[in-house]
Amino acid sequence: MVKLFKNKFAHLPLEIWAVTFANLLVAVATAMAFSISPFFITTVLGLSTFSMGAIEGFAEALSQVSKLSSGISSDYFRKKKPTLMFGVFLAALSKPFFILANGSLAVIISKVLERISNGVIATPRDAYVADICTSSKRGAAYGVMMTGKTIGCVIGPLLVSSLIFFTEDYRLILWIGFVPVLAALFIIWKYMHETGIQEKNTSEASDKENKISFEDMKKLPAKYWMTIGIAAIFMLARFSDGFLALRLKELGAPLPVCTATIGIFNFISVLCSYPIGQLSDKIGREKLLYFSYASLILCNVCFIFAGDMWLGLLGVLLWGAQRSTSQILFTALIADIAPKKIVGTAIGIFYIVLGISSLLAGSISGWIANTHLSNIFIFGFITSMLALIMHSLTLGRHRSSKKALGLA
Repeated sequence: MVKLFKNKFAHLPLEIWAVTFANLLVAVATAMAFSISPFFITTVLGLSTFSMGAIEGFAEALSQVSKLSSGISSDYFRKKKPTLMFGVFLAALSKPFFILANGSLAVIISKVLERISNGVIATPRDAYVADICTSSKRGAAYGVMMTGKTIGCVIGPLLVSSLIFFTEDYRLILWIGFVPVLAALFIIWKYMHETGIQEKNTSEASDKENKISFEDMKKLPAKYWMTIGIAAIFMLARFSDGFLALRLKELGAPLPVCTATIGIFNFISVLCSYPIGQLSDKIGREKLLYFSYASLILCNVCFIFAGDMWLGLLGVLLWGAQRSTSQILFTALIADIAPKKIVGTAIGIFYIVLGISSLLAGSISGWIANTHLSNIFIFGFITSMLALIMHSLTLGRHRSSKKALGLA
């Protein structure tokens, strides 16, 4: 067993494992707060569901902006660790605000800090992988990190459900959720070591080297913008996970099966993340993205033609297969393509575009759901097919032309 572990995972640097474990702990704390916050906000604080939705929406918008700003910051200072530590610190700071809240202002501050922390963490974390790992290891590294995050997202709600058996004191449960974030902060401080571009000795040379300008953006190759565009189209097919459960209910699935949907596809995501990431290091991200497209297309086909819950459950498994693998493959591909000087900025732009696509996907799918629930999956089928076609005509052809020239 030890030999198998070494063969599979020991090639990854210790820093990757440290960041992965810290990522898992932050995910546990965030998932705990997320799973209990609707009840805490409406029951303990007495705020309306409209207020809760408005607060979440405002905080999420700030989260997307922070992903770009943290990427620019990590590129400018040539260091990812300070920005990442600042993000985890904000995540830790948000907990006491929420726990001690007695009104909407404290909740707003807490939610804003929490969502900004999510944005501040994401970009330098992914850029750090690009710095510390060669292209031959990035897929595996992103796969391990995604696995850790997904496991954390599963552990958090399960921990809350277990604690509620012993106490219904929401504040106490939230205090317990404060501990993993502090542990994550310590792990990053202790075990994350910077590699990559070092700053110049003189401040004048440093300013000249670090300054990021519009000219640097022009250095982003056409393949980068192709990838961004395809990812944006693909994300339009990634509507809210909740529609899967609603469709299963429509197909006659028992309520326990419907509520287990998130757990089912997260379990599949955990199984797929590392193997797909590692395989992409060997055969290429562009090729394996076809797996993500096919999984999402077949998922939509299952839900469109399902006459009972069993075909719907197959769709849930396929949803889980594409959910994490597409994120890993697109992120690793962006890290491969972007110039090292602005890799954080490049990943930040990627996240901003994905955020906009997700917002559009949510709005469009919500509007379509008013006609008929299965129509959402028809829309998902069309957009995922469009992403597949665009990939074949651009990234697929780009790779083929490079191969013909002996460059790939």
